[in-house]
Amino acid sequence: MDRRLIGKCILLAICLVVPLAAGCQQTTPLPSPPAITSIGDIRAAPTAYEGEVVTIEGKYQGWQGGFGPPPVTRSDWLVQDASGWLYVTGKPAGLDPLSDIGRPVKVTGLVRITKNGEPYLDAQEIETEAGKASALLLLQIDLREKQLAAPTAERLEQMKAMGMRTENLGLQRIFIHLAQEPTAQQIDELEAMGITPFPDSWIPPVAEHPTGFIVADMPIDKLDELASREYVVWLDTAEQILELLTE
Repeated sequence: MDRRLIGKCILLAICLVVPLAAGCQQTTPLPSPPAITSIGDIRAAPTAYEGEVVTIEGKYQGWQGGFGPPPVTRSDWLVQDASGWLYVTGKPAGLDPLSDIGRPVKVTGLVRITKNGEPYLDAQEIETEAGKASALLLLQIDLREKQLAAPTAERLEQMKAMGMRTENLGLQRIFIHLAQEPTAQQIDELEAMGITPFPDSWIPPVAEHPTGFIVADMPIDKLDELASREYVVWLDTAEQILELLTE
């Protein structure tokens, strides 16, 4: 075969293979985000997870008591999801152990086990969400969830002392802050979520307060869905005891 013909064949083959390889590189999928591991799964089989790096999501519980001693230091803190609780050590959450109770948090770390067989997480990476809800609202919703799951007379009295309505533990009265009066479409959207807004309660923004607000009754499992709406600026509790200033 003519050498020039062979050379042309080789060149043609290279031209066909190189774009194909480039195309394969372009279609390589991006790495997926880490899977979320249930705290309950870790607690149910701690030895199966020991030494593994996992990611958990839940609510920051600070230094709340009733969960046993911290595994490493007195600064260890708690995360709780729907399936259980877990201590975290190694890194501070950057949250206030009292006022930020209930704040969503995601933690990636190494599962370790204490001498007593209790699993905990040695944190490598922590993500917290500032969110749109006040710390007090998060705390009250957390109290409602705990009272529904495991009612106690002491917690119920604590809730009443805070000014919380306790006749329906699954419902929280809130202030929804908005930049302008809600439209009829937005009211319909809130109602479709199971939220009961009171449009006549609308208080418009004033000079020192750039947002107005309306009062609404919200099922406690709708907080995240409500906060995801772009027109919602801030959410706060409407259940608290206010002291009048007499001076």
